[in-house]
Amino acid sequence: MYVVSNKTMADSDKACIAGGVPSVELMARAAKGVYDNIEKSGKTYIICGKGNNGGDGFALACLMTDGGFDVSLFYVSQSISDDALFYKNKLTERGFKKIFPVNECDFDCDLIVDCIFGTGFSGVPKQEYADVIEKINSSRAKVVSVDIPSGLDGTGGRANFAVKADKTVAVQAVKSGLVLGDGKDFSGEIVTVDIGIPIIGEKYIVADDSFIPALFKERKKNCNKGSFGKSLIIGGSLEFPGAPKLAEAGRAALRAGAGLNTLCVPYSLSAAYAENVVESTLFPMADKDGRLVFDKGSIDRAMKGVTAVAIGPGMGGDAEENSKICSYIAQNFDCSCILDADALNAFKENIVSLKEKKCSLLLTPHPKEMSRLTCKSVDEILSDPINAAKELAKACDCIVLLKGATTVVSDGERTVLIANGTPAQAKGGSGDVLTGMICGFAARGISLFDSALAGAYLCAEAAKNAEKEYGDWGVLASDVCKQAKKIVDFYRD
Repeated sequence: MYVVSNKTMADSDKACIAGGVPSVELMARAAKGVYDNIEKSGKTYIICGKGNNGGDGFALACLMTDGGFDVSLFYVSQSISDDALFYKNKLTERGFKKIFPVNECDFDCDLIVDCIFGTGFSGVPKQEYADVIEKINSSRAKVVSVDIPSGLDGTGGRANFAVKADKTVAVQAVKSGLVLGDGKDFSGEIVTVDIGIPIIGEKYIVADDSFIPALFKERKKNCNKGSFGKSLIIGGSLEFPGAPKLAEAGRAALRAGAGLNTLCVPYSLSAAYAENVVESTLFPMADKDGRLVFDKGSIDRAMKGVTAVAIGPGMGGDAEENSKICSYIAQNFDCSCILDADALNAFKENIVSLKEKKCSLLLTPHPKEMSRLTCKSVDEILSDPINAAKELAKACDCIVLLKGATTVVSDGERTVLIANGTPAQAKGGSGDVLTGMICGFAARGISLFDSALAGAYLCAEAAKNAEKEYGDWGVLASDVCKQAKKIVDFYRD
């Protein structure tokens, strides 16, 4: 599946009309697509706004009337678009009399078709619309939204107050807001209807599992641990010792197929980490008061033979030392480099300093970390996470994995959405497992972009597996790591 931005869809729509397809014809096609995807038994109420989304509702009422179905149409505003008026007049010509202001609606029906707002809506609905939305959500009816649930922002998927649909019929293409942010809670089942509009502009791919099997081809029998790369994870501090979490990150790297993994931790805390580290090796690094400090000799020794390094989990807050460590590795080693957590926070407002580098670089921020890096507010980032990720990737000549209900991965040119996430991942330590798994894939020589996709996708699948046993409240990061093995075996088989 692919999704498009509101702007791409609007530009495509205009180009199609300019190419000779009348807008009322496109409205008729959209209505037919909705008609084909709704239950037509029982009593149906179509609730229309004043724009062309409402016009789709008037066109749908024409089809349902012609089919002899029990349908009533309610309008929130008497002011409607010219195209909507075209179909309203057709209804009148047919002798259709069940057109009422919405304040006469009892909301007691079997199906409500939501045609109030289109994809261009953002912000908070005015009270008259909010009241209607509340009554829709409180009704006994099944709810189908046309193109997008009314009240949901079509770009970033934010919803202050929106229709909670059982199904959304997306016209021509799925809009990004349906799969980002709150969109996953409000859209229900998403179906797409083709009405003949060629898409002009960028399409964002929503990843499925088709690329996974290629990552787990059968190993050659003549191999050893050095055949599959060496990953290094640098982190830990007195404030955030989290030894088991860091150990899970290392375990995740090995589950992804790395031949060797080393955990690089503060020297003064190495004994505490040793108790939890079994599969990985341990490299104590210079520290001061339980925080890692830049030491060229230590880093050079730790990085010997490393094909992928992840820096940041539990690293603590000494930004100056952290940035020195990250900058030295990025600028002097030809490997895959992943910055997470406090490695990102070390570059507050200065991440572009890493543009000149020797490594391939992946940044893995959540929205608050993204805010620190870009000087944008969290609200700005959540309003358009795709462009936020693209802009940062271009500015730093790197790959960005922006975490969220749907994760965005972009190198500034290619953008892929990982939409299979689950609430079970909303638990401390999940990011460490993700970082470790990405590092493990990259250590094997898989491109950093594909490693990011695979790590994000498979962590979500592993969490879903763990969810079957523990529910979405009870899954731990260690459960995700354990399930990762089963997921890997599934795709390999």
